[in-house]
Amino acid sequence: MLLMAGSLAFSCKSSKEAASVAATNEKSVEKKLQQTWILENLNGKVITEKDFSNLPKVQMTSSNFAGSTGCNAIKGNLLSKGDGKIQFLELTSETKKCDAKKEGEFLQLLRTTSGYSIENNKLYLSNQFGLTMSFKKG
Repeated sequence: MLLMAGSLAFSCKSSKEAASVAATNEKSVEKKLQQTWILENLNGKVITEKDFSNLPKVQMTSSNFAGSTGCNAIKGNLLSKGDGKIQFLELTSETKKCDAKKEGEFLQLLRTTSGYSIENNKLYLSNQFGLTMSFKKG
């Protein structure tokens, strides 16, 4: 009740700004993730030029990401749930027709990502079933 009364005391704009700052602080991803990552391995298989026109990449900031599936641009928000936990939320993608055979698989695995680790300058993403992708620094 006290929280509710306090929120009502602020103008609508102030409340939104305060909530936005609090949400950003809660979900900010680790500094070591905040860079460009280039896909190397997808579902246990080394990717080749036959799989994608260009190598997919993801540029991460403290709260969102942007990049490419190798053909289509992608973007969305990042949510960090503590050490080794991450989610790619509100993922959107362009819909150009591409020759990237593995594009759908790449997007689905990003959407289901729940964890990560970084070892030897490589980023490993995983979901509830285990390791899904690995990336090198870009």
